[in-house]
Amino acid sequence: MKAVVVYESHWGNTAEIARAVAEGIGPDARAMTTEEASAEAVADADLLVVGAPVIAFSLPSPRAEDAVAATAAEAPTPPTMVKPSMFWWLADLPRGTAEAAAFETHIRWSPGGATGTIERDLKKKGYRVNANSGKFVVRSRYGPLREGELERARAWGSALRPRFGQH
Repeated sequence: MKAVVVYESHWGNTAEIARAVAEGIGPDARAMTTEEASAEAVADADLLVVGAPVIAFSLPSPRAEDAVAATAAEAPTPPTMVKPSMFWWLADLPRGTAEAAAFETHIRWSPGGATGTIERDLKKKGYRVNANSGKFVVRSRYGPLREGELERARAWGSALRPRFGQH
């Protein structure tokens, strides 16, 4: 089974989760930023897992990206602003038929989320989203991840493997 885990990350938390999810799925899984995940890179995937941080209570939109850049001075490290953002990557994703799953990183009390938008966009493109989304917690706006979240991410990724089987 070829699995691709595509992510957007600003302060490294979502990137860590993406790599842990890929580890959990197994040796044929690869974690890639939206910049690395070209249409060709995901075209023959059996499983597409997509994740992003929650910014302004949802999937980072172009307006939220501006907010991230505006608050960068108060962050402990500058944010990584990989292009395209997940918003635009999903918009440009070609139609597909693979199984898919979504995950997010968020602050525990966040009232919104990113996974609903990711799942909706994947379904519009023909992907089959049949797994519960992964939701992983950061301790503050910039991180770090809550203790135990990497283990939870590996377990979530591992649970995706038998769900989608070996193709």
